[in-house]
Amino acid sequence: MAAERLRRSLMADTTLYDPASFKLEVDPRFGEPLGYPPGSTFASRRECSDAGVHTRTFAGISGTATLGAFSIVLSGGYDDKDGGETITYTGTGGQADSFSGSGPQIVDQSFTHPDNAALKKSVETGRPVRVIRGPNSSSAYAPFSGYRYDGLYKVERAYLARSSSGFAVCRYELRRVPGQATVWINRQLNIRIG
Repeated sequence: MAAERLRRSLMADTTLYDPASFKLEVDPRFGEPLGYPPGSTFASRRECSDAGVHTRTFAGISGTATLGAFSIVLSGGYDDKDGGETITYTGTGGQADSFSGSGPQIVDQSFTHPDNAALKKSVETGRPVRVIRGPNSSSAYAPFSGYRYDGLYKVERAYLARSSSGFAVCRYELRRVPGQATVWINRQLNIRIG
């Protein structure tokens, strides 16, 4: 009781401290990148990394398994589905060339991979991730060249699925956070139905 009274009296005496100086630490890797609104473009992954929008120069997922993902890059390397406002994103790992992340899938992906674990953690934290689109001929939303920051998306679901090659892949469903500028449509794709 006495300790609580002392705490209250110290907190009430603003001559001892400046209440305005107590601010929560903000991690600049999360949320809207300072100085780069949606639509900001970058000539290369290096330029995007130097700006701090997506810090990894090669990997498609940036984040940690304990904090969650900060950002992802969509660039056509996997079987992603880009619907503009919604994205089905494929995790990383299991390809023939594990260094470049290219080639056919030869083993299962798992959520034990640190990058896949980071994006899965984002489902739990609810923190939105930055989405950067790179050139991808199968997406109407992708730039023709370079990279474009396209805003914040919430990771709503993470699950294992079978890829077209029969191996397990980590899949994530993302939805764009409301209230942002419209997603850019760069071109109409010639998609034949039926």
